[in-house]
Amino acid sequence: MHNNTHKPLLKPHKFSPWGVISWIENQKQTNYHLNTQDQHVRRLWTSRRLRKGHFPLEQGTYRALKGRQFFQALIYSKDIHRLEVQTSLAFIIGPILFAIGSILQLKNSGSAASMLAIGSIFFTAGGLLQLKQAIQSANKALDIKDRWNWCGIWCALTQSIGTILFNIDTFSAWFLPTINNAPWLALEVVPNFIGSIFFIISAIYGLLEIGHGRLLVINPKHIGWWISIVNAMGCLWFMQAAIASLPLNLTAATILDPQISIRATLLGSIAFTTVGILSLAECSEDFISRLERQI
Repeated sequence: MHNNTHKPLLKPHKFSPWGVISWIENQKQTNYHLNTQDQHVRRLWTSRRLRKGHFPLEQGTYRALKGRQFFQALIYSKDIHRLEVQTSLAFIIGPILFAIGSILQLKNSGSAASMLAIGSIFFTAGGLLQLKQAIQSANKALDIKDRWNWCGIWCALTQSIGTILFNIDTFSAWFLPTINNAPWLALEVVPNFIGSIFFIISAIYGLLEIGHGRLLVINPKHIGWWISIVNAMGCLWFMQAAIASLPLNLTAATILDPQISIRATLLGSIAFTTVGILSLAECSEDFISRLERQI
């Protein structure tokens, strides 16, 4: 988590039915300028900030940024070795390829399936990188008993499972384009539908994170809020696509509404691309906030 050299001693602060959503860190600090004795500094780690490896907060529950600062955070130099940066890039490239694949499907292009399959690889890479960062953060800062009672770890895990299921669906469509009946149902329809459900569950965890225990809040100065809202929209569009892809005829391998399925996938992909770009800006929100205070 950035360059913190000490291991935070975190205590659960706020709970929800879906797990712990924030922690308090009590750390001793000495003011050498005033020659005062050690004082306890109370810092808040929200679920999302802990999961993303950001600094704790001494007040409030998020870093408030103005529109100009959003752009500054986006163009601020990034360290490609940070898992958060790698995750953001994967979640930009994957959805872009999905969007291209959806457009090719609308044009009945034969290369659509390969584009969707390759895009799903980046989706899965982003999900696994996000999960890896959440596990690392939990190992560094949380007691063993608290690690799985945390909505952040479940947010990352459910999304990662969803991306893996999409891999099964897209690669089957690419390499086995003529299958039908039970194999088609098992390799394409079911993974797509269950994967979309996992995405919805992940979106709920994400909304609870930025809502600090509430499912719906309005915090337009919070990058994390925009990420979670747009991500939830993308998950809903993917769910719509999965419903439209339910079987109409197993033998013919036809679905309820191909056009709705393709168009909803396209809209979801655009939403997830936006999420990736916003996440890239979120990587630098602490640095931009510090620069503003120094001016």
